[in-house]
Amino acid sequence: MPIMNWDQTLDIGVPAMNADHRCILDAMNEIFDAHAAGQEGDSINRLVTRLGAICMRHFADEEVFMESVGYPGLNSHKLIHKKLLEDFSGHAAAIKSAGGKANEDFFGFLKRWLVAHIKGIDIKYAEHANDSLSAANG
Repeated sequence: MPIMNWDQTLDIGVPAMNADHRCILDAMNEIFDAHAAGQEGDSINRLVTRLGAICMRHFADEEVFMESVGYPGLNSHKLIHKKLLEDFSGHAAAIKSAGGKANEDFFGFLKRWLVAHIKGIDIKYAEHANDSLSAANG
């Protein structure tokens, strides 16, 4: 059973970013499913490390996209990404020090992060991009 399923409320209207968000969600679900199956140790640590790498790549891609559409909130969005990665790193370190045992705090963080970030933060650059495109097509 996944931690969360993709649905249309997570669609921000930017196909490349939606694809990345789905990839992040898939990686989160993979960790959750492995944890639910009783896995721990190196297998969980590898999955957590993989999720971190996916997120770092996505954040970099997202920042390039925001710059390409002239999003005025780029600098504050970068700071949010930095904070999310710091928080994620703290959770990853705690999992590693616990012998690769994920916990409910980690899964709660992931779910809140994904929903709040996409619906509350990412939608803003998506709306800006769509407004800019509409204005350009007049």
